[in-house]
Amino acid sequence: SVLSTIEIEGEDMKLGKVVGTVVLSQSIEPFRGKPLHLVMDLDENLEMVGEVEICTTWEVRSEGETVIFEVAREAANVFDEPFPSDASIIGKVDKVHIEK
Repeated sequence: SVLSTIEIEGEDMKLGKVVGTVVLSQSIEPFRGKPLHLVMDLDENLEMVGEVEICTTWEVRSEGETVIFEVAREAANVFDEPFPSDASIIGKVDKVHIEK
């Protein structure tokens, strides 16, 4: 099974790993200057599962970093002004502890 969501203050977030970067040669205005990363979901064993999500973020992340990301409508609210995004990285994860 997938550790696909984390409940934090009523928000559903996903735990994932950055597996790449997207570089746009041309884009619509809201995407200019915004880093885009490829992120895979992590399961309860912190193994990558599922399909790659293209995520926006406010800060460049490194490949291999574990992150928390928001998907669906809530992803558009990560930035000060609503942004046309279906997935956004909202934080870097330094440590994960899973009780079994």
